[in-house]
Amino acid sequence: MLAIFKQKTGPQQRQALVNHLSLLAFCVTGTMWVLNFFFATDIPLFIFITFFGIAAGTYTLNRWGYTRSAALFGLMLFNLCVYVIATSESTDTGVHMYLGIFAFAALVIFGFEEWYFGVAFLIFSLGLYFAVFFIDLQLLPQRHFNEREISILFIINVLAFALTCSYLFYLVIANNYYSEQSLRQNEMQMRNQNVQLVKANAELDRFVYSASHDLRAPLSSISGIINLTNKTEELTELREYLQMIQGRVGVLDKFITDIIQYSRNTRLELVRETLDLEQLVNEVVDGLKFNEGVNRIEFKLHVPQGTKITTDPVRLRMVLNNLVSNAVRYHDKLKEKQFIEIDFRSGNPHVEISVKDNGQGIRPEHLEKIFDMFYRTASSTGGSGLGLYIAREAAARMGGSISVRSVYGNGSTFSLLLPV
Repeated sequence: MLAIFKQKTGPQQRQALVNHLSLLAFCVTGTMWVLNFFFATDIPLFIFITFFGIAAGTYTLNRWGYTRSAALFGLMLFNLCVYVIATSESTDTGVHMYLGIFAFAALVIFGFEEWYFGVAFLIFSLGLYFAVFFIDLQLLPQRHFNEREISILFIINVLAFALTCSYLFYLVIANNYYSEQSLRQNEMQMRNQNVQLVKANAELDRFVYSASHDLRAPLSSISGIINLTNKTEELTELREYLQMIQGRVGVLDKFITDIIQYSRNTRLELVRETLDLEQLVNEVVDGLKFNEGVNRIEFKLHVPQGTKITTDPVRLRMVLNNLVSNAVRYHDKLKEKQFIEIDFRSGNPHVEISVKDNGQGIRPEHLEKIFDMFYRTASSTGGSGLGLYIAREAAARMGGSISVRSVYGNGSTFSLLLPV
């Protein structure tokens, strides 16, 4: 009962109200029927059957999605039936009090959005209420009760009236409570969205500035080298200039690739698939085999054959590609034995994929900033400063995180934690 309004707003909330009120009418009718047998008040059976039928019809219409029609149907027929019954017996039994319940129920069901329906039924119910006293109209044979039966019926009707009104008050209070709770949640969500929007705007400004600068730098270099080629006819110099152009084109291509990955990570929906991790790692390593200096690096892959994990395959490939390519880019050319080691460890509630190298390592003052957008250390070798930022954001989208341990001069270990 306490959760009838949870996760319901608008039409769904009204449908829940009509459901509960029709079930309430069904229960009250059943209770009155039992009490009729117990106290032998001799109320005709067809009256109870009629109320059962109206309650069942209202509930069925509402379940089919005709909520407004169900409410109009139930309120109209309940009002008329109570009025007809009230005109056939003494007002001392108090049966006319149920008209007040239906007036209140109409206001609860239709609320503020359709207040005119609520007011119309309020007037209709009150009109029938006063008609019981002031209009001599008898649509059923007059039923007579002795003083004992009148007292019993009056007590029963008063108790039913009080309990039903209390329940209606409860519905109103519950409705208001969960509406306020929903508003608070929406307000909190809007605040979080505003924070994210401010962050996104700041990142966008920085992105546009840095991207335009970093895109122009290789183009300016290429333009300058082309001017140099126009001033020489030496074949050796021309080849050197072409190699320089090729290098700048490579930097430009890497930067554009990082921008594409950044865009894909921000706009793609999260997709969870079960994938073969060993196969994915091998594909990432094979994709880097033509990079400069890779032939001097030993790859140690410790991913058990047949290892399956369920995550976003596009983003996982993005993260691993950035981590492994970074390890390749910052390998230590002075060391005889260079290696990159990829390990997998499973546990609960996370699995860990680590990329370890014995490359240049990272100075302590840079460790807290290497995941920032466009952050590059003084020893950066043509990187865009986007790779680790993209890797961290992609890991967060998958529900995971990335951490780093590094000793300058000895190498680094990047650890990706993903939820099981």
